[in-house]
Amino acid sequence: MIASLLMIIGIVGLDQLTKWLVVSNIELYEEVPFINGFVCWTYTQNKGAAFGMLADNKWVYMIFSLVALGVIGYMLVHDKKKHKLLTVALSFLAGGGIGNMIDRLFRFNEAGENFVVDFIKTQFVDFAIFNVADSFITIGAILLAIYVIFFEMRKPKHDENNGEDGGDENGQDTELQGE
Repeated sequence: MIASLLMIIGIVGLDQLTKWLVVSNIELYEEVPFINGFVCWTYTQNKGAAFGMLADNKWVYMIFSLVALGVIGYMLVHDKKKHKLLTVALSFLAGGGIGNMIDRLFRFNEAGENFVVDFIKTQFVDFAIFNVADSFITIGAILLAIYVIFFEMRKPKHDENNGEDGGDENGQDTELQGE
């Protein structure tokens, strides 16, 4: 639990620090080269959810985000035997989600609209402008998918009647042993 909390605090801190640096040093829509031809910093104000979606329905994704953060928090606190990959995935999702939630709750433009600071613009491919929190959310989602595919989907199925998988400790089918 301590490791999860430290990861989440680190992600939120890095996200908020980078956003503060961008807002303090770059004009809105200004492009500043970072790695020429690869990525630049471009300060934008995202009034929607991921990639600007649902800009007119902010309460939908605000409620969804709060519910998701609640579920993630519950899983991190109550599941004591969770796999390390699951812990990292959930911590990345929570840290990124909290970082963007802070913006949605406390950042307002001149028109009084809530927004999330986005600033990472890829130059080698036409893609949405994003931020550090978005990066951690994306990586966390990929790690969660890997965990589900390689660990959860490969667990033995349990018999619904008695909670056992029908085998003994050696993996032998106990129903056939008596015949």
